[in-house]
This record gives sequence, C-alpha cells and structure tokens, in this order.
Amino acid sequence: MSTPTAPLHDAWTLRLDEVWRRAPALSGTQLVAEIDALAAERPADDGRALFERACARDTAGLEAQAEPLYRAALESGQLDPYRRTRAVIQLGSTLRWLQRLDESEALLAGELAHHMQPGHDRPLHDEARALLALTYAAQGRGAEAAGLALATLAPRLSRYNRSLLACARQLASEVWDDGDTAPTGPAPVELVEGRFLLRPYRPGDLPELVTAVRESHLSIGRWMAWAHADFSTSDGAAWLDHCARGWQSGTAFEFGIFDRDTGAFIGAGGLNSLHPVHPFCNLGYWVRSACQGQGAASAAVRALSRHAFERLKLARVEIVVADGNAASLAVARRCGAHYEGLLRQRIRGTDGSAWDAHMFSLTAA
Repeated sequence: MSTPTAPLHDAWTLRLDEVWRRAPALSGTQLVAEIDALAAERPADDGRALFERACARDTAGLEAQAEPLYRAALESGQLDPYRRTRAVIQLGSTLRWLQRLDESEALLAGELAHHMQPGHDRPLHDEARALLALTYAAQGRGAEAAGLALATLAPRLSRYNRSLLACARQLASEVWDDGDTAPTGPAPVELVEGRFLLRPYRPGDLPELVTAVRESHLSIGRWMAWAHADFSTSDGAAWLDHCARGWQSGTAFEFGIFDRDTGAFIGAGGLNSLHPVHPFCNLGYWVRSACQGQGAASAAVRALSRHAFERLKLARVEIVVADGNAASLAVARRCGAHYEGLLRQRIRGTDGSAWDAHMFSLTAA
C-alpha cells in the first residue's frame, strides 16, 4: 500500500504554489528542477508529488517524461477528485501531443462517460470536452470536433441555445451533455490562489451559503445589512439569481470562495459596480466567521484583482472599506492596495445613514 499524502494545507503546498506563481518567468529546466526538489521531500510514491512533477514536465514541453508520471499519480489513488480529473485531462492532452490519438480519445471519452454517471460532480467537465474536441481535430474528424465544441459552448450563449445544440448533435454522435440548453449564466471560470478556489456560485451552494451567513451575522452583519440572523433560503436563492444575471450581462462577477481540496464553502468575493465608461470596478469580499484569519480574504483580493486586469482588461480596482472595519482595512493593506484617503459619507451604512469610508486601489501597471 502506498504512503498516504500529507495534508495539502501545509507549508509544502504553500511553497509549491509559490513556484507555480513564478512559473511564467522560469525556463522549463528551472521549473522542473524546482518542482522536483519539492517533490523529493515526499515519499517516492506520493500521488501529489508525482502529479506536480508531471505538470512541470508538461509545461516544459517534455510530454514523453510527463506521461508515466501522470499514470503513476493516477494509479496511486491519492489524488482528490479535482486533481484526479486534471491528471486525466492533461494525460489525454499529452497523448495527443505524442500523436497517440486513439489512446487520447479513449481516455478522455472514458472520463466524460464517468462524469455522466448519476451523482457525479463533473469537475472540469467542459474542459474535458474541449480537449477531446482537439483530439478529434488531430484525428482529422473536423465535423465531430466542431460538434463537441459547439455543444460545450451552446449553454453559455444568451440565445440560440437549442438550435445550436441540435446542430452539434448532427455533427457529433455523442456530446456528453444532460440535455439542458437553457443559459446557465457564468462561464466556467475558476480562480486558484494558494489553498483557495474561487468560482461562480452553483445551485447546490445555496444551503451552505445560508448556513455561513447565519453563523457569521455578528461579525459581518455590522458592515453588511443583508447579513442578518434570519437570512433565509429565499434570500440566498435571490442572491444566486442576482449573481447569475450579473454574469450573463457582464455587469458583475461574483464568486464563492471554497477550500480547494475539500470543497468547503469559506466566503465570497466579487468584482462589481463596473463603470460604464472608465476601466475600473469595485472589489468586495467576506469570510464566514469559522474561517476568518486563515488568509481567505487576502487570497480573494489577489485572485480577483488578477482576473480584473488580465481577463476583464480593467486598469483599476477599488476597495472601499467602512470606517471602523479594522479586519477589512487590514486585508486591503496586506494585499498592497494603495491607500487614497478617507471619503466623507461615501457609503450607505447598515443603519441607513451615510458613512465615511476608506478608499484603496490596485492598478494594472
């Protein structure tokens, strides 16, 4: 039996995250060397270490070296569902680069069939479909590639969902969808920062959102009027609907904050109040009381601001903090936001009156 992996929230993981954060500035040789040095601190059969070594080689263009490491990581049985799916997808992509196209197809199609089983959470389902479409294209099966890509795209469009999905099914015999062609709102955006994952809300998040707000009303309700002890399921459902409409219209981008390994709901953050003319927005965040003091809010600020600059192409992000909210002030300062001053009567307080607020900013350049 292989040696169990150590907890994934330890110092080793934080050091690993730091290497990947610097990866764009490293050569392939440097990246592999740094990841291998960290992996050497774990047992030789440690699934997480094997996976990270494979990822490093994949990134460095060493697909032939990555393949056996991906397989060993999967065979270890130690990967959490999210990383297991990543390993399968990346192995499928590696096999495509190695021109072993039938193996790539079989692996990715098998994973998608597994996703369609009842009760499966389908992590990275659309990503797996997109990679299989690339394999189809490499096999010279352009029509099937286009069909699968269209089927993946169709639910994300604001119109023509059903007609496009029907066309997709004419092009590809299997598209691995559940038949729901209604617009689903948020595109499958996931932001990773250290041990935290930020993603758009899903309907299944509602119960835990309600629980988190109720348990945290004493700590966050002082600053946010909606966070009260009687926060109901209806209140939560209305918020999820509001968030979905914001994603659909491109006017707001709200994320839940989750533990990357356990999936536990930790809090929320978002980019909203996008200016219709000038390239800036507001950034907000809150963390449930049981998880405060663990770095979640700071991680959210880093991930959200990066998304604002790199994906939304904004030039400025503002963090507005009510005067007296020491915890949120500390987060803004810790993240390196520039303090611009105390603005008089800037926000509507929880008592209905105008409150002073501190203005911080982050900029793209």
